[in-house]
Amino acid sequence: MRRAVVALAAATALLACGSATAADGWWTFDRNTNLNSTLAWKWTYPPSPAQYSRSWRAGSGSSTDECRRGEGWLPAGWYAQWGHWNHYGGSAIRGRVWWLQDKYCYDGVTKRVELFIHSEETADNGQACTSAWDDPFCWEREADYYSLGCIKLARPSPVADFPGDLGSAHSYYHSYGGSSNHGDLPNDAYELYVFS
Repeated sequence: MRRAVVALAAATALLACGSATAADGWWTFDRNTNLNSTLAWKWTYPPSPAQYSRSWRAGSGSSTDECRRGEGWLPAGWYAQWGHWNHYGGSAIRGRVWWLQDKYCYDGVTKRVELFIHSEETADNGQACTSAWDDPFCWEREADYYSLGCIKLARPSPVADFPGDLGSAHSYYHSYGGSSNHGDLPNDAYELYVFS
């Protein structure tokens, strides 16, 4: 009987530890400038209130007016994450991306759409550096932090010395509480908060 009680207590403790080790994660974006802001992945291990974080330099938009479609940085507030792909093949962005919900800016009228966290890479996570100036799927220079209103991270470049922040963010996302699923995600999952 005593062994059964000890075994039951041990099993209960293991189950409690297992559930306590599952991380819950979310993004935050601290707007500073279009070329130098901060994207962070934060996570907790409920029920513990302790928070952990890893951050990266990021850009957003080419204007600080969040109501300018295709130019303004991401509007402030909470976002649902609508999807995540490792090999996205869009016309303007490709590769590892996180798709964010549409959002009205501060005027309550202008709706911002096609919002992503991404970099400049090909759908197979490579680089297509074919010209001497600026290729949309090649990270060449600091000005690549500018975006069409999305959040952009640097990636290793064959033509310039930049950190591999996109790969690091992708790894932290999957290791510490991000969804393991790819493609469309439930609208209320894995949110982003953009500070004003």
